[in-house]
Formats: sequence, C-alpha cells, structure tokens
Amino acid sequence: MNAKLITFSGIVTAFLGAGIGFVVAHLLPCPYTSPMYKDLAQKYAIIGGVAGLLIGSSQEMIRELKQERDAEEDLFQDLNQAIRSNTTNKITDDA
Repeated sequence: MNAKLITFSGIVTAFLGAGIGFVVAHLLPCPYTSPMYKDLAQKYAIIGGVAGLLIGSSQEMIRELKQERDAEEDLFQDLNQAIRSNTTNKITDDA
C-alpha cells in the first residue's frame, strides 16, 4: 500500500471536514449561553477534521486494497490460462 497517498488523502479530507464543521457552526447558531456551548465552532471543526481524516484514510486504504486484489485476481487468471493451455497441449500431443 502507498502510505504517502493514504496520508495525503486523510489530510485533505481532514481539512475539508474541519471547514465543513466550522461553516456549520456559524450557519447554525446555538441558542444556549452555557459555558459548555462556547467555542462551538472550534469543537465542530475538530470533530469534522477527525471525521474527515478517518473517512479519507479509510476510503483510500479500501481503494488500495481493491487494486491489490484486482492485480492478484488477474495474476490468478493468467496462471489458470497458462495451466489450461499447457494441459491442452499435452493432451493433443499424446493423441
């Protein structure tokens, strides 16, 4: 697997998630005045960033694993075709 590509994908989606969290916090103002609700934009940005990091990294890892699986399946099909053609040649040579 390409760790640099996975890291890059995670970082980019983390920035996107943080931006979305920041925008959502400003678009939906909180009607409460409790100290717990202060700095809500920062909290949403952190949550969005972490979610983006996890989603982006996971998606890229799945894409990388699918490419590896497809390559293995192609190799298996090529091997299977080589074995079948070799046994077919032996059968026709024996006849």
